[in-house]
Amino acid sequence: MLHKTMRRWAYIALMGTMVFALGTTTTGCKSKKKIAAEQAAAEKAKKIEMAKKDLQAMLDNDNMSIEEMEKKLNAIKGMNLNDPAVNDLIAKVEERIKQKKELERIREEERRREEEERKKAETKTKSIHDYFNAIAAASTPDAANKEIEEALKLFTSEAAPVLIIIAEEGGEKDYDEPTTARKYLEYIKDQKKNALKVVNIGMDGNGKIKLLELRK
Repeated sequence: MLHKTMRRWAYIALMGTMVFALGTTTTGCKSKKKIAAEQAAAEKAKKIEMAKKDLQAMLDNDNMSIEEMEKKLNAIKGMNLNDPAVNDLIAKVEERIKQKKELERIREEERRREEEERKKAETKTKSIHDYFNAIAAASTPDAANKEIEEALKLFTSEAAPVLIIIAEEGGEKDYDEPTTARKYLEYIKDQKKNALKVVNIGMDGNGKIKLLELRK
């Protein structure tokens, strides 16, 4: 009887030990998973805070280039944080980039328009009379050639006719042999003087000289 009782108690003790060991192992596994989850959550929280800080910096810094903003923004979006606060800041940064691009486009258009207006103003500032005088007074052939090329921009083409009136009576005009814009400008360069007076300028729809009448 005593022998059976001892065996029963030994069996109970063994089973208790096994249950305790099993419970300890399960608890250990759960603890490791919990620790890993907590570490992952902490790492994500750290990334979220850093992302929010970087995104806010992009909104606060007006001197950051569009290229730099896009590079940093793409890096943060690539982290797939899926955090409401981060997503909200991402949307704001995307809108800021859009605004900066639009502003840059407008400024570029303004620069281009100002450059075009400057060139037009330079052309208009010098009339054909001024170019005749500048070509005649040029100190070197190269300087004269430069003035000639600029003057030709006022004409529809370098072959635009130039008519020289040699006589006029009763409204009837007699002309010298017709010449062209380039040939006449080259003539002024060779003669180094502007002896003829402009009496009529025929213009086309674009404001270019299509016909020039001169008088001796």
